[in-house]
Amino acid sequence: MQIKTFLYQIKDERKEIQELTNRIIELESSLYPSGIRYDTDKVQTSPSDHMMETVAKVSEVEEKIKARKERLLTRQAKAESIIATLEDTRERQVLDLYFLSENARITLGEVADLIGYSQRETVRIYVSALDKLSLFGTDL
Repeated sequence: MQIKTFLYQIKDERKEIQELTNRIIELESSLYPSGIRYDTDKVQTSPSDHMMETVAKVSEVEEKIKARKERLLTRQAKAESIIATLEDTRERQVLDLYFLSENARITLGEVADLIGYSQRETVRIYVSALDKLSLFGTDL
């Protein structure tokens, strides 16, 4: 597997974890009581246990998050050690921010803003770093 593919997989895993976390927030917010609606004509004859179903879904999603985080931690540690082999601090900084930051949805433009370089220069640094790492050749 190429290093670029490996790093993008880590970024995608972080996005998945963020999406699952957002799903938990949505499920938990559905547990809060809502107001009584008088504009419906439906009469519920057999109430379902919505709360228990939701709690079960939250628990299921939390287990998925836990499993994904465990997998991500080992892959991220490997990525950090690979990125650390770069001699240029700017290249390490760009790759760290883009692939390993808590914000999985960060763009190269946002990375450029954070480090104070133009977007064009940041992309150049990014490409240079990935080229150097692709020569590194490691077992991923």
